[in-house]
Amino acid sequence: MGSETGKNRYSLTEIFAIKFVLADILIIAVLLLAGPWFALAITALLVVSVFLVWYLTQRVDRVDSDTETAASSRTAAERDPVTKLQERYAAGDLSDAEFEAKLERLIDANERADAAGVETAALDLERAE
Repeated sequence: MGSETGKNRYSLTEIFAIKFVLADILIIAVLLLAGPWFALAITALLVVSVFLVWYLTQRVDRVDSDTETAASSRTAAERDPVTKLQERYAAGDLSDAEFEAKLERLIDANERADAAGVETAALDLERAE
């Protein structure tokens, strides 16, 4: 019933379904054992808790998506050597010859990694013939 992200998280619909089943059992038990006023009080608390669960799951999902977006943009920039090389060239740290030599080395390294079967998703370069 959990989502397939590997984090063992439940969707909002699953949380509400579980909560309502448990709430029904609790309300019936309180109604039978304690009386209608206690059952009414428990029902009111459960309704408030449903809204609280909804609010917290929305807030956590927003924070998770913001964190994932920031982390993915940060890691993409950190692991992309071509972008770093281009930034250094644009800043004037590298001459034309140095830039081309370093770029050629990156292309050769990418081709060797592809030949060895190593994943190079962060470095998608093709040799310009």
